[in-house]
Amino acid sequence: MGSASQPMLVIKANRALLKKRRSFKDIRAEYEDLTSKTELKFKELTPFQQKLIRDRIRSQAKKDNIHNLWVTTISTVILMSIFAFLYTRYMV
Repeated sequence: MGSASQPMLVIKANRALLKKRRSFKDIRAEYEDLTSKTELKFKELTPFQQKLIRDRIRSQAKKDNIHNLWVTTISTVILMSIFAFLYTRYMV
């Protein structure tokens, strides 16, 4: 057949795919009933339990901030050392 028949085969395959395609309305209708039934249930906490969780979150945030500060400081020192080394080696 050659290369001239290739576009016709592609068009034929695309038409077959269009027939199988579902519309947005069809897909939406399938999921419409599922979303209305979904209910979220949250665990009830006493004020003491809320305070414990809040304190844990705050202490973890403090630890994270200290860690980030150390990483930033060490990275800055390393970069400044590299720049100083390169400056003294090649600029002077």
